[in-house]
This record gives sequence, structure tokens and C-alpha cells, in this order.
Amino acid sequence: MNGIECERIITKTEQTLLAYARRQGLFRAGDRVIAACSGGADSMALLLFLLRCRRELSVEVLATHVDHGLRGEAARADARFVARFCQKQGVELFLYEAARAGVDIPDHPGEDWARRLRYAWFDELAAREEAVVATAHTLSDQAETVLLRLARGTGLHGLGGILPQRGVYRRPLLCLTRAETEAYCAALGQSYVQDETNDTDLYARNRIRRGAVPVLQRVNPAAERCIARLCAQMQELDSWLTAEAAALLQAAATPHGYNVQTLREAEGPVLDAALHSLVAPVRETEEKYVSLLRFLVLKGEGALQLTADVSYRVQSFGEAKELVRISAAGALPPPAPPQPALPGIYRLPGGYTLSLQVEKYEDFIKNAPIFKKDLTCCADYAKINKNVLLRTRQPGDDYRPRGRHVRKTLKKYYNELAVPTLRRPLLPLLADGSTVLWLWGAGFAEGLAPDQFTREVLIIRTEQTEGT
Repeated sequence: MNGIECERIITKTEQTLLAYARRQGLFRAGDRVIAACSGGADSMALLLFLLRCRRELSVEVLATHVDHGLRGEAARADARFVARFCQKQGVELFLYEAARAGVDIPDHPGEDWARRLRYAWFDELAAREEAVVATAHTLSDQAETVLLRLARGTGLHGLGGILPQRGVYRRPLLCLTRAETEAYCAALGQSYVQDETNDTDLYARNRIRRGAVPVLQRVNPAAERCIARLCAQMQELDSWLTAEAAALLQAAATPHGYNVQTLREAEGPVLDAALHSLVAPVRETEEKYVSLLRFLVLKGEGALQLTADVSYRVQSFGEAKELVRISAAGALPPPAPPQPALPGIYRLPGGYTLSLQVEKYEDFIKNAPIFKKDLTCCADYAKINKNVLLRTRQPGDDYRPRGRHVRKTLKKYYNELAVPTLRRPLLPLLADGSTVLWLWGAGFAEGLAPDQFTREVLIIRTEQTEGT
């Protein structure tokens, strides 16, 4: 590869990645970005891109490496490789060694075990360092993920694949194939390590990568991009269905739960999306639970136990049948379904009323001087992703209390505030993925306050009209 060709690949790759990061709103000026770096081609390409383009992105770059304790000396060699690179580039590296941390490694650890270990560390590190974590998922990973989900069984939501951002996680390489990350490393003269387990059929993903994907590429060389394009379309469709599902649940809402006949009359995909939103606040939304809940609605009788404490049951009230949520403490009003956080007034279960309004900042300060010092009710509108949802809590949510410089899981924060357990399922919040941006009683999260560059603010005013 000559110098001109190398420069062409480098320029094209970085322009593609910068455009994708901006289009997806992955980074904000001042972000601390921790690159998850295994030392492989994808993660080295990620770290190189962030370092070379940090000024354009206005971010600080750090790195982390995880030794799962599974590959002995080979894994330690990978860790040394990443450490040498980071030392040479002046990048702060956070090394996690499972064995040194006292992790009990099972006899036959699988992909899921290793993934849970990594992400537990990433969550802890992001909270401690007040940072976001960039992972090196590529367009090739996207295709493999969707094929794997199809083989195991998935629905529309699962076909959306890997999201560009979720909570503290950012995936800027989702617009590149694995071949393109390797070409980028080669053009920059950057070596990388090879995980020998990737060359075996030990894991299901490897079998998809080594068997199914090459077959599809012989049918169409652009197969990976075609699958990724489908994922993007499914993500857009899922967002639309989320809004339709919210409208359905609002139409079906009763004082006890949801009118079964109204639910039955909905189009199948809209009904499934609505039921998905009922399961999500309670447990991980596996397709089987959505299917079982749909069966209750269509049959018009029965019950479904979601967790030890929460179930849904079809009950009769006069001539009408309703889908009612039952907790260990008895029947509760159903939580508000997720819906786009657009300007307007929202009257939610439990007597919670919210008013969302966008104003020019100068007008807000002029008309509401009382808020000059306490700005928890407003946020710089430019700092908020416009796809934010108004919803209640879901598993994995986290929140950064203003002025605290820490990130907490929502469960821990509720415990800290001694919020009664029965109130928690109904408390409204605004969220971008699993990152809570605004929380009832606590206001907007750290990092969203207006500053000297603010032009517009999002204002939330609240009122509770009845007890929960």
C-alpha cells in the first residue's frame, strides 16, 4: 500500500466516522471518553480515531482493558500490548484483571459470562470517572448480532440490533465493516493482537462469523451493509411503534389497568410494542414474556407472573375485562407508557402532571428571576437528544445528581432518598436510553445546566394532584 493510498484510506475513514458521530450525537464537547480496548483491530482503530480526532470532537480520551482470566499468558500479553501503546500515546489506561479482583471464574465460562464481567467493570468505571465508554462494535458485529438473534428467536425490537448509543455507551464504529477497521490500522502502520479463540467454533458468534456471514457474502458482497441498513430501518420503525404503543395504552387506560377490548382492536405490531413497554419496567424484555402477555389479552383470561413481586392478570369489572398489574402489595395503577418528550402537558398515573416547554433562555431568566440560582427545572435544550422519552424507571437506568459529580444507578439513588418502594414504578422521568436526564423531585442531571452559550432551554414544571 503506497503513501497516497494510505492517506486516502485514513482521510475517508475519519471523515466517515466524524460524520456518523455527529449525526448520531454520540459525543458532547467536554466529554471524557473511555475507549474499551482489547488490542484487536477494531478496538485499536477506535482508540486511534478518538486520539487523532479528539480536537474535532472536543473530548478527552482514556482507555480501559479487561483481562477476563481465561487465556493465561496470551491474555497478559494482550494487556501489555495495550499498556505499551497507551504509555507511548500518553493515554491513561484503566486495567481490570478478573483474577486480581478476586472474581470467581466458572469452570466453563461462556460469552455471556465474559460480557457481564466486562460491562459490570465498564459501568463502575464510567460512574467513577464521570465518563462515557466507547466500544468498538462495527457494522460486521451488527450483522452477526442480528443473525444470532434471528437464530435464537427475536422480535422487531431485537432486529434493531446494536444501538449507536445506550446509556453511557457509545459505538462510533457501527458505520464501518471489520475489513475497513483493519485497513485503517494498516494505513496508519498500527499493529494489533489476534485473539486465538476467534479462530475456533467454540462460541456461537464465531460460528456465525466463520460460517454464515461468508456464505451470505458470496450471495452479495455487501451483505453486512444490507443487514445493517435493515437494522437502522428497524430502529426507526421501533421508535414509531413506541409512540403508537403509548397512544394505545393511553386510549385503553382505566382506573385499574387497561381495557382488554381496546387492546385487542389494535394492530398486532402496535399491541406487541405496547405489551413490550409494560414488561420493560419489570424485567428484561424477552420475547416470550411479550408473547405470553399477548396470549392473555387475546384469550381474555388468566395471569402471567413476571417476577416474584409483579404479575399481570385479566380481571372483570362489570361487563368489561381489564389487564391489571398486581404487585406484592396489591393492585397498582399502571405506569405511564414511554412516549416522546415533546413540549406539552402530561397528566400521568399517580396524579403526576408535567408541563414541558421550550423558551429562549433570555426570556426565561427575565420572566422567572427566582430560578437564577436554582436551575434544576431547566436545561440547555441543545444538550438534549431530541429522541428523549418520557417514561418511568426501567432496569439499568442511571442518574447523575446535579452538583454531586457521581453517577448512580436509579435504584441506589431511590434508596439514598428513601423513596417508598410503592411510589417508584410511577415516578416520571426523562431518559436517553438508560441515562436519566430528568427525575421527578430531583430535576435535571449533572451537565445539562444552561451556560453562556445557551440559546434555548427546556423547562419542566410539575404538580402532583393526588396521592399515589
